[in-house]
Amino acid sequence: MSSKSRDPEFELTLLSPIRQAIGARVSQSRQEKPTFDMMIAVRADAVVAARERYRAEAGERALPTYNDFIIKAVGDLLPSYRNLNAWIDAEGVKLIKPANVGFATATPQGVLLPTVFDADKKTVWDIAAETQNMVELARQGKLRASLQMGAGFTVSNIGPVGIDAFNAIISPPQTAILAVGSMALRPVVDRGREWRPGQPFDGFAVVAAPTMNLVLTVDHRVVDGAEAAPFLKDLRDKLETWEF
Repeated sequence: MSSKSRDPEFELTLLSPIRQAIGARVSQSRQEKPTFDMMIAVRADAVVAARERYRAEAGERALPTYNDFIIKAVGDLLPSYRNLNAWIDAEGVKLIKPANVGFATATPQGVLLPTVFDADKKTVWDIAAETQNMVELARQGKLRASLQMGAGFTVSNIGPVGIDAFNAIISPPQTAILAVGSMALRPVVDRGREWRPGQPFDGFAVVAAPTMNLVLTVDHRVVDGAEAAPFLKDLRDKLETWEF
């Protein structure tokens, strides 16, 4: 018997055109972009409460998802963080004027990136109606190319699958992407007041609260930590305290 190794039995499947396109884009991103990541934990009490209020008022309207609230919050912040809402290519850095936010949606063919245009100018209700429609079209293979173009920033939400946090790959030519881990009850310090190093711990309590971890990945050619960190903090504060 030959000692030469033999390939095991296998079933060959060909990559679909969509998967080939995804592969080309993520390969380009990994090869070209020097990235770094930052993570922040967000208490989601306010978002959960807001969604319940919306549920009571929804009627025939599309009920906003938690991701719709995040898209709205991101859209409202992007005009103040121009380098995060940008493209980089051979010509240079293109600061995108509208707050167009892409979002990842899973389909049988692969992950697609529909775009919510002018997210800062729309209500959460508006965004919910648009995202629901685009997700349905994407899963049916009917999402127009024009609805997958023009985003200056992308949100990738893993959904309720039990993943605490993950790093997403920036979609070229964008300069940043936000990865949203699964929302879950986790132990957190109840922040009745802000703690500072050197202060005593008395007066603080550990409670169970809905939280989600946000990981921001940026292209270091354009974005520094001095801009990424305040963006994440502002996003956390907006989600934790904003009345939607």
